[in-house]
Amino acid sequence: MKPWQKDQLRRALEQRRETLIAEIDRDTERLREEQVVTEEAELTRDVDELRDIEAACRRLDDGSYGICTDCGVAINFERLHAEPEAARCIDCQRRHEKTYRR
Repeated sequence: MKPWQKDQLRRALEQRRETLIAEIDRDTERLREEQVVTEEAELTRDVDELRDIEAACRRLDDGSYGICTDCGVAINFERLHAEPEAARCIDCQRRHEKTYRR
């Protein structure tokens, strides 16, 4: 992956991280004030995505970003551009989803 591609993906991750933190803060406050049960699922989803983004940022820092955590091959830029927090190549992600379908 070229340096400009990593920079572009890092910016996308950081922007999404900031958005998620704001959404989590807003949803947490709403849950406290209104006891809204429907917000809980959204909050859980946002927290899970934030964890994935922070893990991707750690992989960027340690040099393992863009490498599939399952098979070790490079994840193509188009996949990372669409989903910058992706930890698996598309084939491994499909297998993972079939195996761990909820």
